[in-house]
Amino acid sequence: MKSSKVMAALVSLGLAAAVATPAMALENQFSGSFLSFYDVSNYSAAGNDGYQKNFDKNFTGLDKNAPTENYFVQRVRLGYTAKVTEDVKLVTKFELDYNFWGNNAYGNTRGGGGAIGADGINLETKNLYLDLNVAKSTNVKVGMQPYNDSFKGIIFDADMAGVLLSHEYDKAAVTAGFFRFNDSYTKTIGKNTQDMFSLDGKYSISKDLKVGAAYYYIYDNRAEDLVAGISPAKVHTLGLNAEGNIGPVSLSGFAMAQFGDRAKSVEAKGYAFNVGAKMPVGTGTARAELLYAAGGKNSLYVPAIGEGGAFYDNEMIILSRDKNTTTIDNAIVFDVNNYDQGVFFGSIGYDHTFTPKLSGSVNVGFAAVAEKETAFAHDSSYLGTEVNFETNYKLMPAVTVGARAGYVFLGDYFKSSPTLDNPYDIKLIAKLAF
Repeated sequence: MKSSKVMAALVSLGLAAAVATPAMALENQFSGSFLSFYDVSNYSAAGNDGYQKNFDKNFTGLDKNAPTENYFVQRVRLGYTAKVTEDVKLVTKFELDYNFWGNNAYGNTRGGGGAIGADGINLETKNLYLDLNVAKSTNVKVGMQPYNDSFKGIIFDADMAGVLLSHEYDKAAVTAGFFRFNDSYTKTIGKNTQDMFSLDGKYSISKDLKVGAAYYYIYDNRAEDLVAGISPAKVHTLGLNAEGNIGPVSLSGFAMAQFGDRAKSVEAKGYAFNVGAKMPVGTGTARAELLYAAGGKNSLYVPAIGEGGAFYDNEMIILSRDKNTTTIDNAIVFDVNNYDQGVFFGSIGYDHTFTPKLSGSVNVGFAAVAEKETAFAHDSSYLGTEVNFETNYKLMPAVTVGARAGYVFLGDYFKSSPTLDNPYDIKLIAKLAF
């Protein structure tokens, strides 16, 4: 009896304490996007392409009498942020893909579940990180987070696990981070890893000019695996970047170089240059981009295939990776290393808003390899010229429908196989963003 009274008293005390404790106010923030497009193409990653039978890697997606494919792609991204206070947030983002409708059902494959019956296990986790303001003008992000380099993403542009510290001054900002790309442990976790240390700074000289410098050190200590493309590396990437305005013209660009060892007995000597410009012309905006990434013994070290190395700023569809494609994307120049050939890219474009709901753009681009590799035995460096256009209509405040189409006139780089068809791609796109 006595013990029952004691227990009752403790329970009462606990309830009283719970009631007296102020509840923590939690703000739930949701965001997301939906993308679906219908694709008609003789150059796509849905089924018939990849490395062709001629064994030339730069013929990816190119073929003689290439068949026309048509398919639907779908992607959903969902974001949830738990805002505990103004200084404490938990950020999460998830992705669900159907590589193409009808691919399979009841399976456990990336991008699967698009066939009748659905029920595919295809939920992907993109981001899980804490976002903390720990002191005045100082921010810390801990966990799986998006991060890209200060050279327009040509080295890395991906989700990665790590710690990123940022501090802002009156006219400057500095970030420093550590990220673990891979850990190929056998017995000891943390011994055979691929890690990156980053240091990035920007300074506003005036309202019209901002300059920056960035340093990235990537240390790959995993066991060599030539099949998987793994080779021990110690690569330093150092460069300058700038953006500013000269009258009506907005300019941006960078210069960067690499040193160290990109593989056993192979020095890292990669370098690249870029300049981009935008300016109002008539009732629209004209754009231009030039990129040179060296090839051969000076080709760039790109640490992860598909997680950087692309150059989306030129707005190409086939010559380089398309901004609208998902996990099945493909390109004649998939990344700027380009099988150690490097690349010289040039593009011009024009954006125009016809009405508050209707907009469009047109782009022309060209690409050539920076240095021909003897293994491919091509007479010319010129890869081709692409012409594409895009139009979008805002159906509702959060819903946009549009079309995007491109055609490539293949260059003499492919002259040794003159029967290859010029590639084309046409997309009808529906988007939701909230």
